Amino acid sequence: MTDNPADNLRIREERLIDHERIYRIHESVFAGHREARLGDRLRRSDLAQISLVAERFSDPESGRHLSEGEGGLLGHVMASRVELSGCPGRVLMALAPLAVLPQHQRHGIGKRLVISAVKRCRLLGAGAVVAAGHAEFYAHLGFHPARHYGLYCHHEDVPGAFVAIELVPDYLAGLGGEVLFDHGFSDLGL
Repeated sequence: MTDNPADNLRIREERLIDHERIYRIHESVFAGHREARLGDRLRRSDLAQISLVAERFSDPESGRHLSEGEGGLLGHVMASRVELSGCPGRVLMALAPLAVLPQHQRHGIGKRLVISAVKRCRLLGAGAVVAAGHAEFYAHLGFHPARHYGLYCHHEDVPGAFVAIELVPDYLAGLGGEVLFDHGFSDLGL
């Protein structure tokens, strides 16, 4: 049995039964309830097009296989459609919120969640994905500062760095502009 939680992990779609545990994950990672409430708002307003959880697939003590829903949740990510000003036909997605339980951070769980979410964004027809967070974390996954593509967010207090990745080569070439977030993101300053 490995000690790395990412080796004992399945990424799956969230279920109704997961919502309270997802809320608690975000609550434990972020000061206050903003990110946890964001997930609930996006879910209620049908804005979240992707919502994935990272779940253990075997008991770390006994090694017993756990069925879906039986393993403990270690992390969560959502992806929602956002608009690029002046380019209504362009499909962009935003990753938010993203959280991994503090005791399981720095083991690759967040990376697996982001990679899975980005793959699903591509399947939904997104040409680019944006996120706000730790620049170094996202850089390892191929994201660049959003300004590299001429993208910006109208709030200067965006938490962390504002980053983007093109899923289709040159999808954002020559466009630039403001990324417009739904009002559901307002608590995060987006």
